[in-house]
Amino acid sequence: MHHTRHLRSLLQLLLLPLALFAATGTAAASVRPKTCLVLSGGGARGIAHIGVLKVLEEMRVPIDCIVGTSAGAIIGGVYASGASPAEIETAIRGADWDLLLTDRPARPDRSVYARELDRAHVGVTEVGARGPTLLLPKAVVAGEHLQYFLQTLVSPSGRGSFDQLSIQYRALATDFESGQLVVLDDGDLATAIRASMSVPGAFAPVELGGHVLVDGGLARNIGIDVARALGAQRIIAINTGTPLLKRNEIDSILAAAGQMVNILAEQNVRVSLAQLGPSDVLIEPELGNFSATDFAHGADHILDAELATRRRAVALLAYAVSDEDYAAWQAGQRVTRTPTHYDEVVVDTTTLHRVPPVAVERLVGLHPKDAEAAVNSLLATDDFETVTANLEPRGTGTALVLRPREKPWGPNYLRGGVILATDFAGNSDFTLLLDQRMTWLTDAGLEWRNRASFGHRNELISELRQPLEPTRRYFIAPRIDLEERIRNLYIDGSAIASYRLRDLGGGVDVGAGLGNTGEVRLGLEAGRSDATLSIGSPLLPNLHERLAAWRTSLVIDRLDNLDFPRHGFMLSAEARVARRILGGTQKYDRVSVELERAFGGERSSLLLVARIQTSLGSVLPPNQAFSLGGFQNMSGFRDDQLLVNRATFLRAVYRRNVASFSALVPALYAGFSLEAADASHPLDTTRGNHFYGGSLFLSADSALGPLYLGTGVANGGFVSVYLYLGRP
Repeated sequence: MHHTRHLRSLLQLLLLPLALFAATGTAAASVRPKTCLVLSGGGARGIAHIGVLKVLEEMRVPIDCIVGTSAGAIIGGVYASGASPAEIETAIRGADWDLLLTDRPARPDRSVYARELDRAHVGVTEVGARGPTLLLPKAVVAGEHLQYFLQTLVSPSGRGSFDQLSIQYRALATDFESGQLVVLDDGDLATAIRASMSVPGAFAPVELGGHVLVDGGLARNIGIDVARALGAQRIIAINTGTPLLKRNEIDSILAAAGQMVNILAEQNVRVSLAQLGPSDVLIEPELGNFSATDFAHGADHILDAELATRRRAVALLAYAVSDEDYAAWQAGQRVTRTPTHYDEVVVDTTTLHRVPPVAVERLVGLHPKDAEAAVNSLLATDDFETVTANLEPRGTGTALVLRPREKPWGPNYLRGGVILATDFAGNSDFTLLLDQRMTWLTDAGLEWRNRASFGHRNELISELRQPLEPTRRYFIAPRIDLEERIRNLYIDGSAIASYRLRDLGGGVDVGAGLGNTGEVRLGLEAGRSDATLSIGSPLLPNLHERLAAWRTSLVIDRLDNLDFPRHGFMLSAEARVARRILGGTQKYDRVSVELERAFGGERSSLLLVARIQTSLGSVLPPNQAFSLGGFQNMSGFRDDQLLVNRATFLRAVYRRNVASFSALVPALYAGFSLEAADASHPLDTTRGNHFYGGSLFLSADSALGPLYLGTGVANGGFVSVYLYLGRP
């Protein structure tokens, strides 16, 4: 059967040039029937539509109207706006789908607070808190990045009737309230496309024309009837829909949800395909079980659609026209792609309820002609779900009007995270992390931030943050900090005691944001520190101290990814100057500076780390001592095995992406680290002041957080094994 099909396809391809030559001029000899291209949905599978367009252009088949659903709305809408198949393919292949399919800006563009939570191991999922009720976002993705991407694809098309595009066009969506089909025929083209592909639960619905719109595939995945209504006499229909899963493949909640959507689409597809007539052509690329969610590899299946279209070459001959007629049609279809032009960036604040308009206007005013910078500055406040952008005439020019939409689940937010760890030698860690942020407690922007951890380390940090001007760059922040943890004391590699450290303190900082790269703080802190012997010789002392110090800190974080960085850098520095005159019982200095720099690409990366820590000759109390030991912090040693007053530490980490799995584990890495340290006054006298080590590890970027399984070695014969869920 397969051999017969392949021989038939080969014969069709061999006869294609002759048939085209014979058909030249035939269709042009009479009035050409109106031909409509109907493109189905199918998620990433729909990217294959580009292959159909490429072959239709080879065969000189002009298209008079296009009806698209979901992914078909994207490819069809861009083609209707005047792009060539080659331009569409280039844009799709060059897209950063990891960024487009998330609402989070690229990490260097996220808010300073979001990156602080990242470093504190708190998860990215945010929910709202209104009294005892938790509020969830309407979908996993609001689609802001995707909307901007679509706008660049359809540029320079703006607003108006879709009949005025290079090719008459319709996008299909579903009314989320009634379940009825909605045919989009005018307005903002990018918004119409975005509405057509709003899979419920995955992408937020689009409110347009009094409707709440979701994916058109729920009502009409292949709009044959819509094409007929446009006057189409001949239809070329392409079906890239996802085949239904087998019983044994429905093995998760995600699979079940996907099957439900596919069943709804499949039911209306059968009805639509039954409407095709003898002069119509149906093309169904053989995409196998290629996932509808794998947008990063969707372009790899363009060739499958080309082959499927060539197999229908004989049927398509009646659609072909002469070289001259096709050149004339193509001249009208092609539109030069030009960057979006605007004379100024303005902001519409009429829909704001919580955020004072002056705060938004001041931020946008810092970037009067740079839309990307203005949008990033608004999103970096963490107040907004989306920021839409539309070109509108203003005075004698054109303005790009930004409309920020406040998060409907705000203004109070919760995030959580978890750390699970073991060294397979009796030391385990389970820590639950929670973060609460209450915003706009006053019109001046007062925030209340609370962060807590429970388990191996118990801590509560509560901070009020009062901005000192509308852009919220400068602030004053009083806080309290309670912490309790266990720290083991090692001598020559053996744990001789275990201390319970309790710290209670508070302070006040003044600070300034450094654009969107980081912040600097200066403040005064005071409190009490107790170190109580938990396990060990009763001859060992308990320690009770009052601490008071000046503190300054600086963080500049430009890493693209904290767990698996490929480019960027991070600089962090902190200094404490404790003096008895401030009310404490200790006098010491504590300075720490660390620089991380990442290099690499998609497959492999290198991270270099240098850290200098010093007490400037003073003796640090136990809770302030610098620590070496643990995974990639002198990997062969146990956590906190070396407590020192001064350390110079170097680390190089190489990672290589060795496999990709499902959405739950999109990437698996194998790697190693090389580590060296020079430390003075260690309590552990194992090998003097010079330490060397390294690690071998497997790590995964998973839906639950980073996973690590590794083994570390250090001079002196020390070996450790590590397993982490969460960041080490």
